[in-house]
Amino acid sequence: MNIVARLKTKDEIKTLVDLGVNVFLLDVNNLTTKSIYPLSINELIEVTKKINNFNKHVYLLLNKIIHEDDINKVEALFSKLQDEKIQGIVIYDLTVYVIAKKFNLENKIIYQPGTMNTNSYDAYYFNNKIKGITLSKEITFSEITQIVNSNNYNLEYSIIGHGYLDMFYSKRKLITNYYKHKNIKPNNIKNNHNFVLNEKTRKAAFYPIIEDGFGTHIFRNKKLESFKEFTKISVKDLFIERLFIDDQEYYDAIKAYKNVAYQREFLSKYDNFDKGFYYLPTEKVKGDRNED
Repeated sequence: MNIVARLKTKDEIKTLVDLGVNVFLLDVNNLTTKSIYPLSINELIEVTKKINNFNKHVYLLLNKIIHEDDINKVEALFSKLQDEKIQGIVIYDLTVYVIAKKFNLENKIIYQPGTMNTNSYDAYYFNNKIKGITLSKEITFSEITQIVNSNNYNLEYSIIGHGYLDMFYSKRKLITNYYKHKNIKPNNIKNNHNFVLNEKTRKAAFYPIIEDGFGTHIFRNKKLESFKEFTKISVKDLFIERLFIDDQEYYDAIKAYKNVAYQREFLSKYDNFDKGFYYLPTEKVKGDRNED
């Protein structure tokens, strides 16, 4: 299984390599939401070559909803990167897949739409069309296992297995609108990672929230960890998210996935983790609560 890490600065490439990272996930300027290190095309080429020098792989993160004025940006990106050693293109919007076909890059596409990819038919549909799919973060571990083990498709499976996972996205600028509603002068809102959302009915829960150039994103209040689970399934890639996590904790998380003996020490050092929906079907928290 590959450990996929998001790059925060090109100066940490060697650090991540030494920790055992197999794949580097790079943000693309104007095409990556919730970005932490957006790179221009020329910067992508430079960083990709640095990573390739360590014989490690590069994935691009294009998780923006694509509109008509984005098509030229994606085409320009693909035309410049055709000769570069890019092993994967992680997408949210299938429009990118259609564009990738024009450049014969569809075999690099990893479809990562968040809450979709929930059943084996998704694998059947994408078989021999793209590189792989990231299974939904809202299905149980049992369901993930069944999908992975149920077929022999020519398709790679992946999961987002660690960190704060997003649960809501709106194109509206909700934090800015809140400031306006309260008649408070906005200050340092865009890409500020220090905001949290607290509900009256869940007073102990604080949900990280980001407003960027693409809208507003709200995340689960606890970090997911998959130490036990990732050794039991044969997925190709384990994505480790780093939003709202400081660098040392992120490095230690990678170390823990590479070294089982370190996991107990990691969990004693860092807190606010849970198992997400691995053992809690979403209908138990979202569906009809009056069925009993």
